[in-house]
Amino acid sequence: MEELSKKKLAALDELFEDFQTVNHQIAEKIYEIDHPWTPSDQNVGGGRSSAISRPQEAILQRRESNKRLQYLISLRDDCNRAIARFDKEQRQIFDLRYCSSNYYDWDTVGNLIGYGHSQIYRKRYAMLWLLAEERGMVSHKDGTRNAINPSLNQ
Repeated sequence: MEELSKKKLAALDELFEDFQTVNHQIAEKIYEIDHPWTPSDQNVGGGRSSAISRPQEAILQRRESNKRLQYLISLRDDCNRAIARFDKEQRQIFDLRYCSSNYYDWDTVGNLIGYGHSQIYRKRYAMLWLLAEERGMVSHKDGTRNAINPSLNQ
């Protein structure tokens, strides 16, 4: 059975933190791609362009070839799929840990919900495992302890 190392768990934890601002980052990147800075044209009245103008295709091609934008879209989609697989308890933990305006560490989240240190970290592992599956870091076939909602295992 494959295990997630502490470094991988920390990286996955950071991905969920990044997920909180990913839509804003995507919007910024799309704006940068769609409206690139160009120097002002000093040739006010002259010349014709030899390029065929297809602005929609050019914008789409620039978006698809931008690695940062594709990474952010992939992160958003993977996190959304992992969150969709959460049960109610995992969603509550997620909201407290990542979506709260207060910074709650894992022990504080456990105390708020009524879990001890080891129990909240087992819950954390299960949540991060789901994200690791969506990111392709681990196989869906591995034993996931109780990472997958039993009602989803068919």
